[in-house]
Amino acid sequence: MLVFGLLGVSFGAPLARFLPELAALTIAFWRMAGASTLLWSHGAIKRQAPLAKNKFPAIIVAGIFLALHFAFFYSAVKSTSIASATLFATLAPIFTLAYERFALKHKFPVGALFGLWMAIAGAVIVQGTGFEWGSEATKGNFYALASSAFMSVVLIIAQRVRSEITNIMYTRWLYLFAALTLALIIFSMGIDISFQQADTKWLFGLVVLPTLIGHNSMSYAVKYLRPTIVGSMPFGEPVLASVLAYIFFGELVGLNVIIGGAITLSGLVLLTLKRS
Repeated sequence: MLVFGLLGVSFGAPLARFLPELAALTIAFWRMAGASTLLWSHGAIKRQAPLAKNKFPAIIVAGIFLALHFAFFYSAVKSTSIASATLFATLAPIFTLAYERFALKHKFPVGALFGLWMAIAGAVIVQGTGFEWGSEATKGNFYALASSAFMSVVLIIAQRVRSEITNIMYTRWLYLFAALTLALIIFSMGIDISFQQADTKWLFGLVVLPTLIGHNSMSYAVKYLRPTIVGSMPFGEPVLASVLAYIFFGELVGLNVIIGGAITLSGLVLLTLKRS
């Protein structure tokens, strides 16, 4: 199931490339709204216990930050390469470690800190010498980095909430609040939320593959596998997403992305394994 989850998540960026006419926020909204609708429909077949009222504040906050994560991630996909967008979007462990270190005062072994610096150094290499504040690629990389920061908040909250409620109960509320947040942003900005009939299959693919199969499978696997194993699996997403980008769009990966990406992913795996 974890392998299927990784494969599913890797389609998140490539499928969005088939929707060039839709705004990033619109793609994010329909992904969350569709996933929430299907999960709530599942409740009609297999009823879920009601969610305790004291869980709502945390899940609402998580939903808001998940909405921001996808909004910035799909903005990145539209601005930079799929390889760079997915790589910078996997840097959430850096932000969660910073939170644990400075807010919770946790101490980490040297190996975890070395992995942290490896991840940062690799990201700098990926950005390369073509750093220009006004360039689309640089903006896209910063969008993806911001999406990692937002996802780190979701992970921190999920670690506390998910231990006490089922996966379906958690994710159907999480995706619902994320969809509502995106709807508010979209309507306040006057963004068109409609899509063409030809876009339906790609949006449905985003709902099923990276969301219901991808994220939900990884959340489910935590119950049966060590968190360090589950936590390191998403680091394979940039590799698989880059392969899919080449197959679908002929998008080549630059040497700086290959070298820097290998260093970053190695650092993230080291950080994840050594921090526990």
